[in-house]
Amino acid sequence: MTMRHSWIRFLSRIGFIISILTMRSAAFASPPLIRLPGHIPPEVSQAAYLDRMDSNRIVEFTLTLPLRNPNELQRMLTKFYNPNDSLFHRFLTPAQFTNLFSPTQESYEQTKVWALSNGLRIVGTHRSRTLLDVEGTVAAIEKALKIHINHYITPNGRIFHAPDSNPVSSMPAISGVIGLDNLAVFRPRYELHSQDIPSDFSFAPNQIGTGPGHALSPSDIKTAYNLNSPTQNGSGQTLGLFELALYKTSDISSYTNYFHLTMIPLLNVPVDGGSLNSYGNIEVTLDIEMMNALAPGASQLIVYQGPNTDQGAIDTYQRIASDDLAQQVSTSWGAAETELPFSYSLAEYSIFEQMAAQGQSIYAASGDHGSADDGSTRSVDDPAAQPYVTGVGGTTLATTTPGGPYSSEIAWSKSGGGASMLWPFPYYQNGFISVSSLGSTTRRNVPDVALDSDPGTGYSIYYGKWMVIGGTSCAAPLWAAFNSLVNQGRVTQNSSVLGFPNPALYTVAGSANYSADFHDIVTGKNGHYPAVPGYDDVTGLGSFNGANLLADLILYAGSGSNIPPPNSQQLLGNPGFENGSSNPAPWSVSNPGVINDSSLEPPNSGLWDAWLNGGSAPSVETVSQTVSIPAGVKNAVLSFFIHIDTKETVKKIIDNVKVRILNGVTHNFIEALATFTNLQAKPGYYCHQYNIANLIGKTITIQLLGTQTTNVPTDFVADDFELYVY
Repeated sequence: MTMRHSWIRFLSRIGFIISILTMRSAAFASPPLIRLPGHIPPEVSQAAYLDRMDSNRIVEFTLTLPLRNPNELQRMLTKFYNPNDSLFHRFLTPAQFTNLFSPTQESYEQTKVWALSNGLRIVGTHRSRTLLDVEGTVAAIEKALKIHINHYITPNGRIFHAPDSNPVSSMPAISGVIGLDNLAVFRPRYELHSQDIPSDFSFAPNQIGTGPGHALSPSDIKTAYNLNSPTQNGSGQTLGLFELALYKTSDISSYTNYFHLTMIPLLNVPVDGGSLNSYGNIEVTLDIEMMNALAPGASQLIVYQGPNTDQGAIDTYQRIASDDLAQQVSTSWGAAETELPFSYSLAEYSIFEQMAAQGQSIYAASGDHGSADDGSTRSVDDPAAQPYVTGVGGTTLATTTPGGPYSSEIAWSKSGGGASMLWPFPYYQNGFISVSSLGSTTRRNVPDVALDSDPGTGYSIYYGKWMVIGGTSCAAPLWAAFNSLVNQGRVTQNSSVLGFPNPALYTVAGSANYSADFHDIVTGKNGHYPAVPGYDDVTGLGSFNGANLLADLILYAGSGSNIPPPNSQQLLGNPGFENGSSNPAPWSVSNPGVINDSSLEPPNSGLWDAWLNGGSAPSVETVSQTVSIPAGVKNAVLSFFIHIDTKETVKKIIDNVKVRILNGVTHNFIEALATFTNLQAKPGYYCHQYNIANLIGKTITIQLLGTQTTNVPTDFVADDFELYVY
């Protein structure tokens, strides 16, 4: 059995357990009572009982409902991230996800009725229908869930409340309860340098950068990590931050003004009333400033702010998923897996599944306590260890000169990492775990990637004054900002966003490009785990070699498919050019040789294709077809396969083919759908789709216009055109 099959089998078991929780029994007149596992924090067994909680106290908590069709969701996610599958990167909208996988509206309404009938008050609903926020007196909660909520004291003197047993529910749709205890406090993952910056901005013993305190400035980050040559700055992208505290806009403007950056427009989204706790303000500030450092051209940065509670955290993550506005998200708040009830972790898992299905990328700091995330035992940080999250570890960076190019990195001794206690080995890590790394071949390993996090080689951050700060808190938002550069480039190439990054990151790392795209960290350790060649549980695959990895991720694509929608009609004739070169109609070609059956450029399917350019002299060649789109249809989708070869060695755009729409009667230009260039040359055909519903009711000409400008050949080969209306 392969690791991928083991993973799917494990998730199938989870789905089976959840389905048991949601079954209705026809054998009883009254609903059966169902005990919900995973709600007693481990600390209860080590703490001393104090007393019962005041029965009149109001407690707010969240009821969780399981996703429907969990096995089908896993099957679909596998297809979304398999480059050879027809569903590759065909991500869902939140509405589509809800229709396919969320609890039914009937179940959600029945859960509301159950809550009200048990003396609880509904204080918040969610579009996903997987969470229902309620509150009630301790007495009402204890009666409804058949538990006692007690006060306990830990050996170190901390007093907390928690249930004495797992809750029991008569409502089959409920799979868990979040917020019955107040043990978890999600901690920000930053590290302050132990020394203040003097007024002359000097002091940093490592002299790593040119920013205040000789720490890293935005330009230093770009220089060290090879991001000066790319033109991408996050333009058109929306960034997101998960936060449990507040910040001052004046700090952000001080940072961006000092470094002459454009401040990304900020949008604050309070969840559950927002955060009222000032603890961790440095975290929010540094997250925003790190994103500004690499993606100052981004369209928006949405700062989601919730209370620092189990309920606040889970509601905030769900809001990010339900909004689906941020294509790349960073979170630097975490807790050791062992500190969280499994009911919370499972609810979180469903949210990250949704984000992956929608094409959202989320990066999480792996923690700053080495291989003992809980401070004493071998453990890893949540959510970095979640299977659909990209965990980001830490390094100690060296540059050739202050603010100069990359010299080397070693593993930061506090970089969080290790093997998850909850999640099985994911398919994307198959083949990456060496014996010398001490990593696990049965459980999820973290982190996935890394970046400079040592406060001794840290970043200049403005928080009321200039500070030098490190921690994996800095690495995660920088990776998310880097993701926005990738997505900007992918959009320019008319490709989908990257989505869940790990399949692409591990695929690239498993190729011949690994040494060019990543800095492989091979020295240092984080306690138990050593840094070794290749993947390790300290720095993951390593840090990015910016321009190189950026270019490969922009071009990362699958073969795709132009499978027609149901009840649709194909409008194009001779879509695969199978009538041959002597009878290309209804296509019009600039010369008969464009229609090709040569083995030098074989078709995607059949015997023929359209081969533009590729000769030993400059050329301009076209292939086009005129078609009328009926006025009565609602959608029109054009798709085709394209393959590009080139002998050009200069890394700039020299040759191109433009996909254009012309007026079918006057032949005037209407719009350009895409431009493909010699820089996109790679093996195989790739499917591209375009929604042209704006042209319904018009007669149009679809034209490919290929231009080769030198004697060095670039071949643009197209095949299997489809224009479906439905």
